[in-house]
Amino acid sequence: MNKSKSILREIIEWIAYLLGVVIIVVLLNSEVYGITQVKQWSMENTLIQNDRLYLDKIKYHFSEPKAGDIIVFLQGEVRNGFKDRISNVIEDLTMKFTKKVRRNRYVKRVIAVAGDEVMIKNNKVYINGVELNEPYVKGSTFEGRFKLPAVVPEGKVFAMGDNRQRSSDSREFGFVDIKSIEGKAIFRFWPLDKLGKIK
Repeated sequence: MNKSKSILREIIEWIAYLLGVVIIVVLLNSEVYGITQVKQWSMENTLIQNDRLYLDKIKYHFSEPKAGDIIVFLQGEVRNGFKDRISNVIEDLTMKFTKKVRRNRYVKRVIAVAGDEVMIKNNKVYINGVELNEPYVKGSTFEGRFKLPAVVPEGKVFAMGDNRQRSSDSREFGFVDIKSIEGKAIFRFWPLDKLGKIK
């Protein structure tokens, strides 16, 4: 009898331990860091399809995105606080097990922030009337359906892919809500020959 109780206690302890590990991982993944995979070609040649990235999720708790930041966001989903962030992480874990893909997760570069006027003219981007120096761009920067020039409102950013001819971005769907941003992509850990900081 004592032996069966001891085994039962050990099983309960292991379940509690594993549950604690899962809770810690979910909390860290929602608030501190994230890992994502590039699924499309819109950030070439900076990022290539299947690159795996480390996201800093703490940074935007204390500051807002800056022009030049490479961000990961859920287009059309605004996350209002801790509860929504936890829900997203749990949903992502569920989708991994069911082999589903989240189709509204984008990796783009912040081009303009609140108060900036954005204009595209002759395949060039102008911020507040000054031509933007963009050595990272691949292809021509065409205008999209979103009406420009436009001033970025508070709580939003204007984001575009580096591969301008193959990117669905703010030129199509407009400003990105800061609350939809999951984090800043800061480090590529795969493939190993491209290991390092992202610029």
